[in-house]
Formats: sequence, structure tokens, C-alpha cells
Amino acid sequence: MNDPSDTTPVPRPELPLARYRVRFGECAPEGGASLLPMRGGGYLGSAWRGGLGHALRRTVCVTRLPACDPCMLLRSCPYPFLFESRTPPGAEKLTRYPRTPGPYVLEPADGRFDTHDASVNLGVTLFGPANAHLPYLVHALDQAGRNGLTAKRIVLELRDVQAEARGGDTGDGTGFGAGPGSGDQLGENGSGNSRRHDGWRTIFEPGGRLSPVAAEHRAPPTPPPAVRVRLLTPLRIKRHEHFVGVSDFDFRAFAGGLLRRISLLTYFFGETPLETDFAALLRLAESVPVVECDLHWREWTRRSSRQQTKLQMGGLVGRFELAGPGLLPFWPILWLGQWTHAGKGCSMGLGRYVLEPLEGKGAVSRPNGESWPVPVRL
Repeated sequence: MNDPSDTTPVPRPELPLARYRVRFGECAPEGGASLLPMRGGGYLGSAWRGGLGHALRRTVCVTRLPACDPCMLLRSCPYPFLFESRTPPGAEKLTRYPRTPGPYVLEPADGRFDTHDASVNLGVTLFGPANAHLPYLVHALDQAGRNGLTAKRIVLELRDVQAEARGGDTGDGTGFGAGPGSGDQLGENGSGNSRRHDGWRTIFEPGGRLSPVAAEHRAPPTPPPAVRVRLLTPLRIKRHEHFVGVSDFDFRAFAGGLLRRISLLTYFFGETPLETDFAALLRLAESVPVVECDLHWREWTRRSSRQQTKLQMGGLVGRFELAGPGLLPFWPILWLGQWTHAGKGCSMGLGRYVLEPLEGKGAVSRPNGESWPVPVRL
């Protein structure tokens, strides 16, 4: 009997992206409220996204209209493009929906990707043309920090902005990701972040000039025989109008949510839309077993200022492993998903995961000495 993975087309998603780390120091008085003891990037993601939206609108809006839709600058203003992305006229996808996924992902540093010094770090990933708007976003994040984060209005001061060096180390203790980007990286001013050797280089300090790095594709390395997926922030994927939980989680649900997200991002913000046999891939996903599954539901609540209510934003966290020939057609999207995230709430940092290749039981592998340019630690 033929293996269906032999005939199923392998998707080749092309989505240029750039990833940055924006670092802040706290201005809270001694003994005052602090963000530093907090853990779990998903919890701070909502606060960052809300602060960014308000500050960005104040920064770029010149008409001061109460809503963007009637504004004559709707199609040229950075705010609706970045924060309230509209489905463009003539689009063949999301034709029944007024909004598209946002062209960015925020990644607050969490317990697993924690910092070594007294700073509050925020990862920012920009897709396609959004990368040209980095100066607007940095200015807005600076203002958001000055205005105070969370209900406690904890004031933050921008320290610097760093760009992810390609091929960096995850810094998670596995050795997975060690490569050219994990060495000494100097910023444009000659000092950079060489003291920490953690895969980042400084591209901006207050008072200086800021230039985005080039957005590039994240081509996957050689696929390993098996892979471990670590869900770092709550994964929220819906199936039949209900969120997938521990009891009904399978690879079909995970792959379906990831395929949809990457398909939309490449269509609206990529150079070439992802074209593949989605139905065949989803049928194949049903045959890919999930092994060594250790997932649990993490609940958390955020307050929506627009709806003036509290929203439940729980999802799955933990780890699971995948193996077998049926996994190969999904390898490119699994790899790219480390930067795009999966499921709902990705713009505020939900659905974040990293991959760990497995050669044998629990053994980390780097085939042929190949470097693995995964998202480096925050």
C-alpha cells in the first residue's frame, strides 16, 4: 500500500519576516509595583497590545476621526494597516470578513525565555511590508511604556532595540539552535550586545537613528525523524465552534489551525500566496499520531477596554511529540509557525511554540552539523 505522504504535495510557504527585541527598564519607585516578578508572556501580551494600539493611533492619526473607516487616509495610514488590518478590495480570501490577521506578533518575555538582567523585554515579529513601519512601532511602544503598563500603570523606559541574528541559539539549555547567530554580534555603534552573546545585535538606542533589518524567509533545515513541540503560551484552536482541549487534541486540529494562519499571512503580507492541496494535507494530518503528549489547559483572563468586560483567554500549554513519514509534508509550516504562532490571539503572543528535533528517545539532533536558526531567547 502506498504511503499517502509520498503523493501529498509539500507546501512551500514564503513569508519574509524580521524579529526584534525591544528592551525596557522600569521607572517604578523602590518598593512599588513591578512587572519583573510576572511570568507567562501571554498574560502581558494583552497589556502590550492595548498600550501599543492606543499609542500608535495617537502617533500617526492626523484627522482625529473617531473611527478609521470613513477616513480618506484609510489605505495609506500605518495605524489601520498595522493594528486594524482591513480585507483589501478584490481579495479572494476572507471575503465575508472585514479584517485580516495583523502583520505582527508581540512576544513578552516569559519564564522559559526569561532575561538575565533587570529589564522587561518584548519581542516584535513583523511580516512582509510591516517591517518598513518599525520606527512607528518603536515610537508607539516607547510611548506605551511611558504611559504605564497594566492597570497598575507601571512606567517603563526604552533602553534599546535589537534585531534577531539569523541562526541564533534558543538559550533554553537544549543546545538546539546553536549556530552562527549565537556568537558575538555587534551593533552599528560598535558596542551592541556582545557582552551577552545571546543572538541579538543592537540597532537602536535612544537619541540615535533606527533602521529596520531586511525581512527574510525562514527556510527550514533538514527535517529530523521526530520532533517535540513545546507550547509556551496558550494555544487556542477552534473546531466545531469549540476550543480544542486536552481530551480532543490531535495533529489534525493543530495542523489545520497553523495552515489557515500561514495561508492568510502569505496571501495578505507575503510575496507569493501559499498554494497547496489543503484538503489532502488535512486528510494526511489525521494519520499523524501525537505521542508523548503532556498538555494541560491554562486559564487566564484579560480585560477588554473596547468591550468593557473580562474575557477568558485560556488555552493549551505543554508539549507533544510527532514522528513518522506523514510528518514530512508539514515540516515547512511547522518550522515557520515558530515565528507566526498558531491559533487565535497570536498578535498578543498566544499560540507560541518552539521545536526540538529528536533523533532517538529524548535525544537532541542536528543532522550533519547543520545549524538550526530557531527564534532566539528574549
